[in-house]
Amino acid sequence: MNNERHLSTYFPNLMIQRPLSFVTGVVAILVILAALSLRLAGNMYLEQLNWIDAFTPVMIGILLLRALYTMRGDTDLQAVSIALIGALSFIFIYEAIYKISFYGFPWLMPPSELRDFLIQSGTAFTVLVGFAFGKLKLSKTSVVFLGLFVVLYVFWILVGFPQVETGKNAFYAVINIPFTWNMIYAVNRGTKVLMFLAYFFFYSNPPKDEIFLAQAAIAAKKPVVDD
Repeated sequence: MNNERHLSTYFPNLMIQRPLSFVTGVVAILVILAALSLRLAGNMYLEQLNWIDAFTPVMIGILLLRALYTMRGDTDLQAVSIALIGALSFIFIYEAIYKISFYGFPWLMPPSELRDFLIQSGTAFTVLVGFAFGKLKLSKTSVVFLGLFVVLYVFWILVGFPQVETGKNAFYAVINIPFTWNMIYAVNRGTKVLMFLAYFFFYSNPPKDEIFLAQAAIAAKKPVVDD
């Protein structure tokens, strides 16, 4: 009974006190559900989003929810801002790494590709804002997943950088291993999942005393109304 009463008051209060977080959380959940439904229907890639993998929106939605939950002791605007920065950075850092992998150096890129690369890199580096203000941290777990990402990505390059779209190698294979399409897909998705997990653990849950102090500071700013 008490739990039902708590839930009946929690969401209305959340909508009033943290409207940006509430809307962002609802959108994140809807994105996750929509992407999963499309994937379960057999759509591995989303044509509407320039053929991205169907699981990518799921990872973006999870990162948004993770950020909102971790930063529940911060202001509404701070939580949503860092959540959006983290999600955008995750998308574009992988795209930037993937793009430059075909050329090796930025100055070898055609002008149109270089322009896209610079935009992607600039967006990816916005994640430094979160680190600068102490909202993101390079935890031990995130370092482990970053290391695993580097190892798997280097392996992908050494075996010829085989592509999901064509099933063929983009480069000469230093390590000659015959890859099936399923193996190519697993390596491709594996690198992105590892990057996602690194970003997921950039958000470290603050100690309870920090949450209490943050909530106390917000409460102290509210005017006291005499009865």
